[in-house]
Amino acid sequence: MGLNTRIAASAVVALASASAANAGFVFASANRSVEATADATTDVSSDAAFGTWFDSASVFATSSNALSQHGSQLAATSMNFAGAAQVSATTGGVASATSFAIVDFRSDMEQVVSFIVGLTSTASGGGFNSVLVTLTDTTTGVVRLSASATAAFSGSLTLDVNHNYRLVIDADAGVQGAGNSLGQYNIAFNAPVPAPAAAALLGLAGLTAKRRRQR
Repeated sequence: MGLNTRIAASAVVALASASAANAGFVFASANRSVEATADATTDVSSDAAFGTWFDSASVFATSSNALSQHGSQLAATSMNFAGAAQVSATTGGVASATSFAIVDFRSDMEQVVSFIVGLTSTASGGGFNSVLVTLTDTTTGVVRLSASATAAFSGSLTLDVNHNYRLVIDADAGVQGAGNSLGQYNIAFNAPVPAPAAAALLGLAGLTAKRRRQR
């Protein structure tokens, strides 16, 4: 292998590795929590680490019940969330439940991210709730994605290089008197793998190897 070929091949590998490393999400902070309250008794659990987390909180009282759950995975090229807040009560019962996640991250390169959003919000009798998801570019203050109540859709959006973002997912359910309430979410964000620049460089590496075999 000639010197120029070796240098070119090394540059391709290095640049491809750098591009792949910069693709996706660079997490700054995370706060994922569940809370359930029924007839003045509260159960709560939270986590501020990265990676995968699942937990639940529940209270089963005489006249009311509350249950909240949250499961999520924060990875370099994907964020997945599933959770719910659910309450029920008989006459005179009071209950509330919350399941939420707040994730701060940065995009080290301009990239197109695909997303899927599924929100469910139902209530009867004395039940009430709210379910929402927002993605805000905190560098500019612009809300890039917002949905609430009952919604189901998918799409894509562009994350700008060196911009900071905050993702908020919140499901709240409450009941006063006889009734039921449910707030539920299933949400996913996926970054391209490999990044377009990395894919192009890997293609160049393949062409270089092919030319070398033909000599």
